Amino acid sequence: MSSVRLLVGTRKGAFVLTSDGKRKDWKIAGPHFAGWEMYHLKGSPVDPNRLYASQSSGWFGQQIQRSDDGGETWKPVNNKFVYDGTPGTHQWYDGTPHPWEFKRVWHLEPSLTEPDTVFAGAEDAGLFKSTDGGESWHELPGLRNSETGPHWQPGAGGLCLHTIVLDPTNPDRIVIAISAAGAFRSDDAGKSWKPINKGLWSKYIPDPTAEVGHCVHHIAMNPKTPNTLFMQKHWDVMRSDNAGDQWTKISGNLPTDFGFAIDVHSHGDGVCRADQERLGALPSRRQAAGVPVEERRQ
Repeated sequence: MSSVRLLVGTRKGAFVLTSDGKRKDWKIAGPHFAGWEMYHLKGSPVDPNRLYASQSSGWFGQQIQRSDDGGETWKPVNNKFVYDGTPGTHQWYDGTPHPWEFKRVWHLEPSLTEPDTVFAGAEDAGLFKSTDGGESWHELPGLRNSETGPHWQPGAGGLCLHTIVLDPTNPDRIVIAISAAGAFRSDDAGKSWKPINKGLWSKYIPDPTAEVGHCVHHIAMNPKTPNTLFMQKHWDVMRSDNAGDQWTKISGNLPTDFGFAIDVHSHGDGVCRADQERLGALPSRRQAAGVPVEERRQ
């Protein structure tokens, strides 16, 4: 029988939950890093025993951890994240120039083909890459140094690069999301980037259809049809069928279209799940492909 592993990050540490395919009984290991806020945990799709974790603390700062035995033991790896060249400035909350400052890692995305390769999304918004299991990191500066970079402005949670999506059919394609700058795509392995925010509408920014400035909360890709992307934006759920070149609103009959997490259903084509924040409200299952669905988790 197949097994299931669930990685859980909380404000008080990390947990590794395991079960068999029936998912009736779970074994809980943890807390790991007790007392630390866990910003992200992610396992390598190439080597299931290779796990990466980003922890942060108001007392001790940021730290990257790695496990080579499925979470039984962990070791700290390199935590030096340096912006390439002269960092320059982005916009601050009041619109004034503000220097780029590394604060923490929000997202870790292991390579789909190499267990020692992993990407890190940082605050302030930068994309970093390691090819030695986190022992060293270097920035992919094309994103931050793009034409729109100096105009990015933080949202309430900071200027954080919180989503990294790798295309399983095209190793050169990377999609990322930044709060509150928007979504961006590279088709040359991170050397150059373009905004992919056409079709988004945000009522609280000076230009509701601006090229950048949208508060994107998360993006998910359908691995069976990688050009299909789903987005949970501040106040909207969106879909694109051309890798982000154009977005369409699909909020439908959700009890609220404000949320943070969205993902593709593991057993369906073109169907996504949208986790809503308001009082735990969850949308009902919809039969039409592409409409957000959610099941109550027992």
